[in-house]
Amino acid sequence: MTKFSDCCQNYSGVMQMGKRALSIYVLLIFMFTGMICRFYLLSVAGDSLASVANNQSTFVLDVDNTRGMIYDCNMKPLVANERKTVAAVLPSPEAYTALTAAARETGDTIEPDTDATRPYTVELKQTEVYSKGIEMFETVQRYSKNQLAPHIIGYLSPDKKDGAAGIELAYNDLLRQYDGNLQVRYTMDAVGRTMTTAVPEIRKNNYRSEGGVVLTLDAEIQRAAQDAMRGVEKGAAVVMDVQTGDLKASVSMPAYDPNNLAASLHDERSPFVNRAFSQYNVGSTFKLVTAAAALESGVGRYAPYLCEGYVDVDGHIFHCHWRNGHGEIDLKKAIEVSCNPFFIHMGQVAGGKRIVSLAREIGFTRAAQFSNDIRTRSGTLPDERELELNTAVANLSFGQGSLTATPIQIAQMICTVANGGFAVTPRLVEGFTENGKDLYEHTLSYHPSQVFSEYISDVLRDTLVANVVDGSGKLAAPSYSTAGGKTASAQTGIYETPGEEDSEIVHAWFAGYVPAEQPKYAIVVLVENGKSGSDVAAPIFKEIADGIYLAQHSGQAEADRTKEDSSI
Repeated sequence: MTKFSDCCQNYSGVMQMGKRALSIYVLLIFMFTGMICRFYLLSVAGDSLASVANNQSTFVLDVDNTRGMIYDCNMKPLVANERKTVAAVLPSPEAYTALTAAARETGDTIEPDTDATRPYTVELKQTEVYSKGIEMFETVQRYSKNQLAPHIIGYLSPDKKDGAAGIELAYNDLLRQYDGNLQVRYTMDAVGRTMTTAVPEIRKNNYRSEGGVVLTLDAEIQRAAQDAMRGVEKGAAVVMDVQTGDLKASVSMPAYDPNNLAASLHDERSPFVNRAFSQYNVGSTFKLVTAAAALESGVGRYAPYLCEGYVDVDGHIFHCHWRNGHGEIDLKKAIEVSCNPFFIHMGQVAGGKRIVSLAREIGFTRAAQFSNDIRTRSGTLPDERELELNTAVANLSFGQGSLTATPIQIAQMICTVANGGFAVTPRLVEGFTENGKDLYEHTLSYHPSQVFSEYISDVLRDTLVANVVDGSGKLAAPSYSTAGGKTASAQTGIYETPGEEDSEIVHAWFAGYVPAEQPKYAIVVLVENGKSGSDVAAPIFKEIADGIYLAQHSGQAEADRTKEDSSI
């Protein structure tokens, strides 16, 4: 019995020991599992904490941001031509002292940020400051003080990241592909203070990339046109390649400052309106279409007409501006003196439908579409019902009535007259570039279509040259070249003072081409309420033509000198 009892006690002891061992084993498993989980959590949190620590140890200061370029047809930049000096300032007594001392010496308006705890930028107008904690940079200013073609280029949104108008808006996605920035990376200590002992790292990420949009505009021609229009309160000027329809210059006055848009917001002259793309009464410039239609219908170039100072059309009297009458005249003389009765007669012979049809073929009533977001107004012509009235045809014949057109369309008309009778399609965008040197893609261009004969073109050119030499366009004669052109004083039927006939708003036009012998450029000038095309618009035409000649010949002379120097 004793042995059996002892055995039972031994078995019980073994069982208790086994339970204790099992408990210890389970406990160890839980401990090791907890440790593994803890190590895993620490490793994950460690990466996050390391990232936070890294972010806290640096500070990145944006100094400048750039976007894609906009070029002229010769790959000359139309934006980002001016530079400005920017200082990246690390807050310190030394930097503050250097900036205030420089401001006193030069009179520059430098305002150091006395409350700054992190690096900041200061634009310097005429000062260069060299001091510990100050880094100097030459940065890019998107728009120049006297920006070329602001109504074409457009402007940016308030945050400067996207285009809000013009080419900037129309090709925003493409221009943003070339976004770049200039940054300075500073090292911070454990409590977030910038370390003055660490040299800041300068980063350039695609900064000042050369990719962008190439326009048909010519910077030198654009500058000549803007200079000639500088005294015009409201108006427009257009220069177009007579063979292709490519826009070489487009000016709208008044202009706005893309660097200070707020200054133009409340200007009653509406500076944001692109008047080169707007429609107006065109007056006597349209007589060229009437003449072409009449010649096409068989009227001879020397066919005589007796101007008695007026003409009666269905009981309605249309007066000539020369009330005594011009006597017997032909087409050339009629252009020179801008005789309304002569062209009313030609219009009645040609017929309103023929005139309107030819006008449409040239481009009237067809808006010029330069991109999805850039287009001109379409203008207006009398409809078929209106053309049933002989008086409406009479009005149309000398450019009055329900006819309106844009300066772009008048330039198309001049191109057609000057190039042998071929209607052109206006174009503004040449293509796109990656490097600012070569085009990787051209935009679509349309082949000109002949709408009247070369003979008619020759006849009209002869009359327009004679008009500049001996007629109403004398003041348009260039100093260095020859030209042909037509004046116009377009009545609007709008009066500044209702009831006072003398207060009618009359637009001044001159539309012509240079040079006379081998036409290259169509030039159109509009001055709102300029009254006289002969006295007001014609001299501006001359100034533009002279400016183009001087710019191109001085440029060629410079190119020749460069070529000679390189050959030595």
